[in-house]
Amino acid sequence: MAALAVLFVVVGLMDDSPYASALDALDLLLTAIFVAEFTTRLAAARSRREYLRRHWIDAVAMIPVARGLRLLRLLRLLRLVRAFAGVYRALSDLERFTTHRGLLFLFTSWLAVAVISAAAFWLAESGINPNVTSPLDALWWAVVTLTTVGYGDVTPMTPEGRLAATALMIVGITLWAAITGTITSLLIEGRSGDVGIPEQIRQLEELRREQILSDGEFQSKKVELLARM
Repeated sequence: MAALAVLFVVVGLMDDSPYASALDALDLLLTAIFVAEFTTRLAAARSRREYLRRHWIDAVAMIPVARGLRLLRLLRLLRLVRAFAGVYRALSDLERFTTHRGLLFLFTSWLAVAVISAAAFWLAESGINPNVTSPLDALWWAVVTLTTVGYGDVTPMTPEGRLAATALMIVGITLWAAITGTITSLLIEGRSGDVGIPEQIRQLEELRREQILSDGEFQSKKVELLARM
C-alpha cells in the first residue's frame, strides 16, 4: 500500500503526459483500491470512531480531485504520510535501530516533510514559475531551503507554493535542529561512558573545537553537567 501511495502521487505529478487518459484510468483504479482498503479496515475496527481519529489523513487523501485544481491536488500528497510511516515501522523493527527509534522517527519525519513539500511545490509552481521546469528543480529548492543556504534562484510565485515553503521552513528546519541536537547528545553519551563530570566537560570542549557543538550548545550542556555536581 505504501508503494501504491507513491505511485498515486507520481501519477498526479504527470500533468502534461501524452498518456493523460491512461493516467486518469490508473488514478481512478488507485483511488478505488484506497477506498476499498479504508472501508474494509473501518468495518473490521473494534472502535470505528477511534479508527477515524487515527486515520483521518487517509480519509482526506481519498477526496477525488480534478487534475486542473492545483490547491485540492495537494491533498493527494497526504498519501505520502502513509508511505513514510510504513518506512519508519519497517526500519524500527531492525535490531540495529531499536535503540535509536527517537532519532529514526525524527529523520523519517524530516525526510517526509522535505519530499512532500518538494512535491507540493512542483504541483503548485509547474507551468507558472519559469524557474521550475522539472521535479528536480523543486527538489533543489527544498534542499536549498532546508540547509538555509538561500541562493534565491528558485522562489515560490503562487499561494500554494508559498504554503509549501512555509511548511518546509517551519517544520523541516525545526526537525533538522532536533536531529542535530539528538546526534550531539548521542556523541556525548558515547564519549562520556562512566567518566566524571570534569572529564565530560573536557570532552564537550573538544566537541566545540571540532565544531560539532556550537558555543550555545556547549554552554547549555556544561550548565546541565555542573548542576549534577
